[in-house]
Amino acid sequence: MRTMAGGLAGRVGAGLVLAGLVLGLAACSGGASYSSPEALKDAYVDAGGSCDHPQDLPESMISEGAHAILCAPPMAMLFVFDSEDAKNRWIATTGDSDMYTVAGERWAVAGEDKGIIDKLGGAEVKR
Repeated sequence: MRTMAGGLAGRVGAGLVLAGLVLGLAACSGGASYSSPEALKDAYVDAGGSCDHPQDLPESMISEGAHAILCAPPMAMLFVFDSEDAKNRWIATTGDSDMYTVAGERWAVAGEDKGIIDKLGGAEVKR
């Protein structure tokens, strides 16, 4: 009985952590909006980023409902999602990352240059 109760407590605790992450992101989402990875790339370049040779990242490599472009240097991954739920799923599955990440309602940027990324709006994703 102890093992069953301990397992249930662990699942409830994990569920609460995930719910807190999703609610925190919903409350902190920045006001900027980008309709496509290309629109986000244009904003990234306008903010001082470099993306002369963008590489499309297939949805199958990222997460269902996610569309992305990889830019370098400095490295940055620019994501636009079909829905806020798709964004939250992606964030929940990315785990710990050394990359600085910000997110808005249906977009996220993970990259190396905090100064450029902060100019795009959004809220920092805390993992």
